[in-house]
This record gives sequence, C-alpha cells and structure tokens, in this order.
Amino acid sequence: MKLASLTAAATLALSASAFAYTGVSPTMVSSVENILEESGIENVDITTLTDEQVVEIYVAGQQMDSNQQIGMIRAALDADNYTMRPVTERRMTLTDVDAETGLAPMGENSVVVSVQNYLDRLGLEADASLLTDNQVAEIYFLAYSNDEMNETNRDEVETILGM
Repeated sequence: MKLASLTAAATLALSASAFAYTGVSPTMVSSVENILEESGIENVDITTLTDEQVVEIYVAGQQMDSNQQIGMIRAALDADNYTMRPVTERRMTLTDVDAETGLAPMGENSVVVSVQNYLDRLGLEADASLLTDNQVAEIYFLAYSNDEMNETNRDEVETILGM
C-alpha cells in the first residue's frame, strides 16, 4: 500500500513538472498543437513551451498571411531570440500579482488573471473569464509584449472586446 501511494505521488509529481504551460486554457493548447501541425512545424514538444510561447503561437495562428504566420511561430520557438522571454522571467520570480503591471505569477489560469488585471488597470468593465481564447491571447500579447500602457492600447483592447 505504501509503495503504491509513493508510486502514485511520484507519477503525479513527474507529470505535473513535465508541463511548462500552466496558465492557458486546454482549448488554446489544442489550437496551438493544430497550428503547429498545419504549419508543417515538427519536432516541437508543446509540453516544454511557456504560457507566453503558447499565447504567441496562438496569435500567430490567427494571421491570414502564411509567411507572416510561419515567421511569428518560428520567432516564438526561437530560444535565443524569443521576444516574450522577459515576461516569462518576470512571472517566474513573482509570488503575488505585480501591483504595477497586474502580471500574475505562473499558475493555473494565470494568463486570464493577468488579462483581467490589465483590463481593470485600463478601467474596462469586462470579465476576462468570459472572453474567447483569441481575445485573451490578443490582449495578453498586447499588454505584456511591451512595458508601455497608453491610449492606443486601450483603443486596441476595446476593438478586441468589440466595444
């Protein structure tokens, strides 16, 4: 009995640590798997991707121009030049939500929490948990791909929300 419990605990621990992404929805992960497959990009272990890489590939998958789409996906997968890496590093060091930016630490639903915090900072009354994956991805990418929050961002977010 003790051995079975120990084995089950070890299995859970190993399977939980195998997934790098934790804050994105399962439907977004599934979409990213399809985007990679349809783009002909092989040998990507999706379980090693960060939330930011999943979000960036998801956004890239919404592009109509296939050359632009492939370029964006390759940029997201490029470990040396990955543009969202600073966000990943900031999230890894957070233990609580960053009061200044609203960025949530890694964990379950952290991307949606970060988007909700961003919407609140912009003064927009919207429930991030009710947004589509596409809306969440676009807002997250817009909010945390640069350090500036300005009126243009607010206008873009309102457009994404259909306001």
